[in-house]
Amino acid sequence: MGLSASQARLLTITARKSDCEYESMRLSHQKIALSRDMDIISAEYQDAINQTNLVYDFYGNNSQVNPLTYNLLMSPSALNDYIPTTITDKGGRVVLNPALARAAKAAGIPQEGMDGLPSSDVRNVFIDGLVANDVITQMRGDNIKKTTYNQLAGVGSTDMVNINTAECSYSELIKMLSNVSFDLTDIATPQTFNGNQGHSLELYDDGSKYQGSVDKITMADLLTGNFSIRGLGQHQGDGDRMFKSWEILVDTVGSSTFWSSMFEGVSSILDTGDSYTQAALEYAQKKVMESVECLGQRDDSGGGNVDYSNFAYWEQMKAHSFMGIHTGNNSAVKVQNKVDQNTDKYVGIVYIENSAREDEGSYKDGYGLNISSMAKAYLTYFAQYMQGIGESEYHVEKLYEQSNFVDDMFTFNYVTDVDTSGDNLLVAGFYDALFNQICLNGWTENENIDDKEYLEEMLKTGAMYMSTLADDGFYYQGNYSTNTYVKEVTDEKLVAQAEAKYNREKQKINAKENILDMKMKNLDTEISALTTEYDTVKSVISKNIEKTFKRYNA
Repeated sequence: MGLSASQARLLTITARKSDCEYESMRLSHQKIALSRDMDIISAEYQDAINQTNLVYDFYGNNSQVNPLTYNLLMSPSALNDYIPTTITDKGGRVVLNPALARAAKAAGIPQEGMDGLPSSDVRNVFIDGLVANDVITQMRGDNIKKTTYNQLAGVGSTDMVNINTAECSYSELIKMLSNVSFDLTDIATPQTFNGNQGHSLELYDDGSKYQGSVDKITMADLLTGNFSIRGLGQHQGDGDRMFKSWEILVDTVGSSTFWSSMFEGVSSILDTGDSYTQAALEYAQKKVMESVECLGQRDDSGGGNVDYSNFAYWEQMKAHSFMGIHTGNNSAVKVQNKVDQNTDKYVGIVYIENSAREDEGSYKDGYGLNISSMAKAYLTYFAQYMQGIGESEYHVEKLYEQSNFVDDMFTFNYVTDVDTSGDNLLVAGFYDALFNQICLNGWTENENIDDKEYLEEMLKTGAMYMSTLADDGFYYQGNYSTNTYVKEVTDEKLVAQAEAKYNREKQKINAKENILDMKMKNLDTEISALTTEYDTVKSVISKNIEKTFKRYNA
């Protein structure tokens, strides 16, 4: 190779080698950049793992965990046991959303609070403000205003319920109970059982079949009248009893909606909210149901054990016979007469079992229950518990004439003008406690407080606190971590999203690194080859120069 050509080749190799080394350096910088990207997504993933949510677990067993929200804390429900947990600022003022703030303004409550608690009139204006701002319904607001304003709710007392009560006699109570009506259709009309028309239950009034509407009987009617359920049930013979009529008749009456309607109707008037009264109502209900329910195990195939222990009267009518010879079973008329003779004499089930031979075909048993006596027994059991079961002069026996039913000598406490059904009383107590806290501690409006993420951020950073009712009946401010029902848990959804993003981005970075590694490896190979060729060409040039100098003796 000529010297000039060698020099040209050497320059070309040098230039290409420089290009390759530059490209290798550029690729190396790209790998460094990918490493930085990997560090960033790793940091994001780690941050996500450390992210937590605040949840509310009232029962403390993870059975019903809910996201912590302002509405959950400040709206009455079973989840917060109808006790408000207020969000407060550093100064202890209650943080209100716009709707609650407008109600506080309407009631004229200063933002700095009051020196004491105002009158019930101010509380009622506050309730009207809740209605006007769609926090509660008009019906609920009206019911709350009928309750006595509880100034001690959350201010020295954990008892949130405070209602209007008055006293009345038994006769006065009967007048109130004229508004409690029942539908006796399910037990006072002939019915078909097992495809058999032989079973019938009908309503009687003072011994005669009732001619009026069976769905408009009131509790007052029962207490002042003499109503009973009477009927016949047909056994099946032919060698095998398909079912026992006592099971069907007793079970039908015992499972009627009449009983729950009676209990709920009376409770709506007598349930004053205290635990002792509620226990008395539960006791009276239990005693009534024990005497009207079917105790035997119902079995339509003919099995099961007859249990007559809760029957007030039971008789097995013997079949007719003449000189030891069986002459036929008892007629339905005779069985019905037995029922009629005994139903009003007893407080509880009267059952007449018709004895007959199975080869004589079908025959009928009788059933009777004086529901007027049972209604009187219900109120008597209540009065007995209120006086003390062992000390009361009132008692209920199986025989009507041996019983001493409640009378005008007993004084009933009743709720005045308040719907005590459902959670109405608890809701009233909730808003009384909230009203008291707003009046005593003041309030501040925050339009963002309904946002879950915002609330969590404020609580975690210590910008806001939670005030909780303590055992001594007062509210105390504290960090969210001190609240028994609030837990800080890992945000599993955010972690899952971050993990998916991390894996996705990691795969992209790995793919790019593999491409860069392959390119850099090719460049390293080329640089190595160029270096070898460079050394060869340089050696050729050196030898050519040496030969030239020797030729001319230079």
